[in-house]
Parts: sequence; structure tokens; C-alpha cells
Amino acid sequence: MRRKMIATAAGILLLTVLLIPLANMLSTAQEALDADHMVQPMLDLLEQSPQVRANVAVGQIMDIEDAWGIEDTRQEAQTPLVGSMRNGEHELGYDEASRTFFCTLGLSGGDWPELALYAQGAEGMEDLSVAWIDDYTYDDRSDAIREGYRYELMAYTDTQYEYIELVFTGLPIVTLQVHGGADALGDTYTPARMGVASAEYAAINSGAWTHVRGGGYPKPIDKPSYRVEFHELGAKGDQKAARSVLGMKEDTDWLLISNAQDPTALRNHLCWDMWRRWNEGAEAPMELGSRMVELFVDNAYMGLYQVMERVNPEEELVRIGGNPQTDTLARIIVSVNIGNYPVLDRDQVADLWIEHRYEAKDRHERTFERIEDYARLMMKDEYTLSDEEFIELAQKRIDTRELMSYFLFSQVCGLTQDNIHNNLYIWALGSDAEYQYRLSPWDMDMSLFTPTNEEDMGWGGRLEVSFALPVRMLDLNVNQCREIMWEIWTQKRETLLLNEAICTWIMDTAEEIEASGAYHRETEKWYGAESELPAEDMMYYTQYRIENVEYAMEERWLSQETGKAETAEDL
Repeated sequence: MRRKMIATAAGILLLTVLLIPLANMLSTAQEALDADHMVQPMLDLLEQSPQVRANVAVGQIMDIEDAWGIEDTRQEAQTPLVGSMRNGEHELGYDEASRTFFCTLGLSGGDWPELALYAQGAEGMEDLSVAWIDDYTYDDRSDAIREGYRYELMAYTDTQYEYIELVFTGLPIVTLQVHGGADALGDTYTPARMGVASAEYAAINSGAWTHVRGGGYPKPIDKPSYRVEFHELGAKGDQKAARSVLGMKEDTDWLLISNAQDPTALRNHLCWDMWRRWNEGAEAPMELGSRMVELFVDNAYMGLYQVMERVNPEEELVRIGGNPQTDTLARIIVSVNIGNYPVLDRDQVADLWIEHRYEAKDRHERTFERIEDYARLMMKDEYTLSDEEFIELAQKRIDTRELMSYFLFSQVCGLTQDNIHNNLYIWALGSDAEYQYRLSPWDMDMSLFTPTNEEDMGWGGRLEVSFALPVRMLDLNVNQCREIMWEIWTQKRETLLLNEAICTWIMDTAEEIEASGAYHRETEKWYGAESELPAEDMMYYTQYRIENVEYAMEERWLSQETGKAETAEDL
């Protein structure tokens, strides 16, 4: 009997060993089949890339008499002669409407670098030659980049010629070529090719899938955001490929964020920078990398964009000590941003729409079960919990230090309803009975408020108390949260929130954008005229805001060290 049982068990084990690879092979084959329609267009785009095809070396400066001779003996081209260009392996951005190429040089170094420019003829174009008309080296490099000087080149064949222009930028350049053109892009993936050029890092020229992304809020200008997945052809066919972009960690998924609602195009990037600094060493959720670039989509200049990693809940849970098999993630949104994810409506009782974002088996009911206590802690009006109920639930579900830290971060950056009742991620970590919430922001383009009149000055500079959960905890001093809040605030005021530190944080980043010449191009493109980045307004207002917030916190939640009142009733 025992031998029979052993033989049966061995047979089951052998069958299992054989079936698992077969199942994997069938799954891979199906994935390859599903992606097959993407492969050839992606290959075609890669084959046409300037890294592969651009082989016409740009010649030295042409004598003006020679240029005039070409004009006299050839016809001026009505369509572009040059399709693309590269500097070494770095692709130049191209705006076909103005026949202008853009070459990134970075901002470090004072001398002009050696260029290795190569051109690729437009489709069907042969016998192409390209030469400089202007000598850019007569100009100061920094001035040329900051002011966006335009330099002429001549492209010509045996029968035609055209003048093209080249602009140097200090920012990295991202190019996106889409199969079927940008107008064909929607919310489903389309084959593409993505190039990334910078002065600091190796060039990227990769196959990709891309689609337009963003919430339901209508954008005031026609400047969409994009999601991009890097792809490559390997032994298993078409598959995702991890790439390091501009020094950020390797990832397969990346976002190109337009920040279309922010005239500075910079607030979201600045606040992600502060979020990383604020939580240095603390392993807060979503310490995502961010870089500012200039984007070109299908040979059209699109302006200033922010390149960011896409949130990967499983990776983030592991990084912050969570368990991807048991922990969950939700996002607070406003109703106009409701999309394809399941949503729990708690608008009437707590001004909350709660979007399911992650659970191991995608069981959104479990996410909503876990998030109900958060909604209860945020309830308002006749639904509000009693003090006793609130304290008991807050002690059970809230990591006090984490919440106080986010609350103070939100005050410093001027986050209001847009990162309290919208764009707020809630991570529920721990066992079913003992889980607690951790918070992280998203899409902070409405931050660092810059007032335009006296009424706005008063509103933007005050303590934001619409975040009912931490405010009520502080009013009731749950878990001695006032002392924790003041401990965190004091440490930040001595480091990150010094006036000099705020100046460095905002002005250094703003200077990079100004010195690159990109902000002038951004405002001319989307607002009709070049303008200066209001960096000093942002800096002074942030410093002013911090002082006002501190004063208001002292008035409402006095610390032990002051020797004054410590309870809400005593204020």
C-alpha cells in the first residue's frame, strides 16, 4: 500500500512539473499573440530612428558666397529635406512647423563642446548635404542657451535647398514618435519609439507603447500627459524592458506629465523634490524620481514636461516594509476624476470618493472594507463620531508620527483640497485586525500657491484646516500628537524650512529652467508670449506662508515647551 501511495505521489509530482512549464509557455505564447500587432510598427519606428539612419555629417561653416550660389542654382524646398538629426547617439528634438532642431548641451561647463552632428534625409530624400551657415562659437554659450539663440544651417540636394535652424537647450530632450501619429493616441496603447537625450547620461532609443493619460478634469490648454512603457524584442518575443531615465532608477513604466494647469509647469516637480527631502531616511511611500525635460511628439514641440516613474504598488509595498499579498492601496479622488477603477462613494458623509488601486487578487471589496475606518475618521456634520469613538479608532488605525508629518508637509507646500479630498494615496498596511494607514501625495500641481490679490494672500497664507482627521487629532491631542507635531516641525524649521533652504530649493530649480531657455519657449508655445518664471514670488510667498502657519499652529495647538495651554478647551 505504501509503495502504491509513493508511486501515485511521484506521478502527481511529475505531472505537475511537466504542466507548469507548459502553462507558462502557453501564457507567453498568448501574450506574444496579443502583442503581435504592436511589434512591426515598433520595429519600423526604430529602423527610422536617427541613431540608425542619420549618416550625413554636418559640414563646417559654408562661405556666404557658396550659399548664395546654391540659392541661385536650386529651387527652395517646399517640404522639409531633413527628417531628423543626432549629436553622437543623442537625438535632436525637431519642430517641423518652424523647421527648427533642438540640441541639448546641459548647463555645466563654460566652453562649447565638440559636436558630432549627423542628419537624415526626409522620406525619399537622397544626395543630401548639410552645412552650418552661422558660427555659434562666436557667442557666449550660457547666453546662447538662456536666450534661445537660433543658428542657421543649409540643407541641399542637386535640385533643392532649405534653411533650417538649430537651438541649444540646457534641459534633457525627450522625443516620442507614435505609430499613426499623435492624433491617433487615446487611452489605449499604441506602438511608439522614445528617445531620451541629455548631456549627463547615455542616450536612450527604445521601442515603447504609449497612451494619453490623466484624470477627467478638463485641461485649459491642449497639452496632454502620456504614459510610456519601454519594450524590446527578446527570446520571449515582445516584452517590457526596464530603463534608467536621466539617472533615476530602472523601471519599465514612465509618465510624461504636462502640468497643463500650472503656468509655471514646475510646482509638481518642486513638491516631489521636497517630499523626498522631507522623508529622507524614513522610507515614506512614493519617493518618486522626477526630472524636467523638453518634449517633442511626432516632430512637434510640446514644451516643458515632467518625467516621473509610474507608481508600482507591489514594489512600493515591499520598499516600505509592507506585504503585497495582504496590504491594500486606495486613492482619494474628486468625482470628475472617476475612471476605470472601482470607486466607493462616501461623499455625503465625509466628502470622499475612494478609488481602489491595489489588492493582491484585485478584490476591491477588501480594499473598501479596509478603507471604511478612514472614511469614518473623516465624517462630518451629523455623521461625525463622538470624541470617544474618534479617539479609539484613531489610536487603532493611525500612525501618529506619519500623519503629523504629512499634515505639516501639506501646510508647507500649500496643499489644499487638491491633496486632501483628491490626489491622496492611502496605504493600509498590517494584519486584518491591526492594519494602519500611511499617506502619500499625488499630482501637486496646485501647490505653492502664489497670490494675485490681497484676498488670495490671506487665503493662501493661512493654516489649512480642511483636513479633518489630523486637525481633530490635534484638537483632542490623541496619542500626544501635539508634542510629536512640534518635534517634527522644530526639526524641519532648523533644516529644510530655513529661509535660506527655501530659497535654495525653489530658486536653484527655477534657475535651471530659466538658464535652459525652456520657460520662454513653454510660455510662447502655450500662452502666446514669452514670460519670466515667477520664481521669486513662489519663494517669498512660501517663506511667508511658513511663518503664518507656525503662528496659527501656536495659537491653536501650543506645545509643552511654551508652558501655555495644551488642550483645545484652554485655547
